[in-house]
Amino acid sequence: MKTSKVVSIKPISKRSNIEQPVSAEPRQSAVDFWEVLRMIGGGVAVGDISAAVVFTEPSELLMRQVATRYGFERLPATYGELFALFEYCDRLDAASGVGMRPKDQLAEWQAASFVVWRRKSPDLMPAIELFCAGDIAALRALHRREETLTMLGRKYLEFED
Repeated sequence: MKTSKVVSIKPISKRSNIEQPVSAEPRQSAVDFWEVLRMIGGGVAVGDISAAVVFTEPSELLMRQVATRYGFERLPATYGELFALFEYCDRLDAASGVGMRPKDQLAEWQAASFVVWRRKSPDLMPAIELFCAGDIAALRALHRREETLTMLGRKYLEFED
């Protein structure tokens, strides 16, 4: 009989209250992956991007903050969604320049980055423009309409040849 179990890669040292309000301004997309659990067993292969992920209480709060900041309505459910989400958020951050440039230089940075991103990833431009404009409600609607998190997870490749 096959069984599944949840294995933490870091012991949980304290409980946090995940019911507290979620701020849209927690931090950029950096996350402590030591707090993420991954479902294993039941024939799931290592590197399987469809493997389920489970969050500890502290990491669930962090993931809710990241989801809110970047306009997502749900948390990643799979390994592929989790890592693709952070790649996606890193692209939004890079295009915006927030955290990399002083506020008085952001408009110039974004204008230059838009030229690059239009050429490099034109399909990402609607999200970049909404994120840079600070229109998270419209970005959330875009993500809902396009099922962005699901699509990102399906396209994520852990290992490229």
